[in-house]
Amino acid sequence: MAGGTLFVSRAVPLHSDIQHSLEGMGFKDVTVTAKEKDGLNMLIEEVKPKLLLISAKFYEAGTPYMMGELLKVHPKLNIAAVATDNYPLTLAAYFIWRGVKSYVNKWEGIEEFHKGMQAIRDGKPYKSPMLKTLMEDMRGYPDLKKHTTKRLMECLIMLCCGFKTERIGSNLHISKKTVENHLKCLYEIFHVGSREEMVAMAWRLDIVTKEDLQFYDNRVIDFPIPEWVQAKRLMDRKAKELNLIGFTA
Repeated sequence: MAGGTLFVSRAVPLHSDIQHSLEGMGFKDVTVTAKEKDGLNMLIEEVKPKLLLISAKFYEAGTPYMMGELLKVHPKLNIAAVATDNYPLTLAAYFIWRGVKSYVNKWEGIEEFHKGMQAIRDGKPYKSPMLKTLMEDMRGYPDLKKHTTKRLMECLIMLCCGFKTERIGSNLHISKKTVENHLKCLYEIFHVGSREEMVAMAWRLDIVTKEDLQFYDNRVIDFPIPEWVQAKRLMDRKAKELNLIGFTA
């Protein structure tokens, strides 16, 4: 398959559908895989694809970082991130900052999505219109090249999503000890003493948004919500409508 297309996705039962869809868009010699980390590296060495397409959510919040690490091993590889659901736009910028050539988002409209996929197929770099607009006034991420800070954002988002240390390490392909060191660094930066205080501070400073929390385990919420929760939501909405947020008597 040398020179072909390798698509990385966790949707294992849909691999044949994904392959058929990409071939219908004109991509050549398509292979779809769910392999990750060392297994993915070995597969790239074996098939030598011209293009690597990866589902934006493959490593959850850590996908941009992992693609940056992959480019260190395969610097000539053309990588494009593909979002078929609502991936956080602010995180999508990190794909570009970490060396990924293209980002396409199906949520920005099917016509634009196909336009982006065609550009990627033809070897042209592409950023979705919303991402392009977001990045217009941004020169880059200032701490990206600093060894001690390059992973802190991903760790923080996963922390706020309730991920255990082991899961954060698995998504970033780093040891539990390294994750603990990153968390300790976060605590020092924000002058907090625990995971709970760090989560509270992240919300207090608007570092993490509700959109980032989509990486929380995809469980169907089918249990009844207590009345006090419904009452709290109602009061919050009313307070916002009446511009009473932050009001002190």
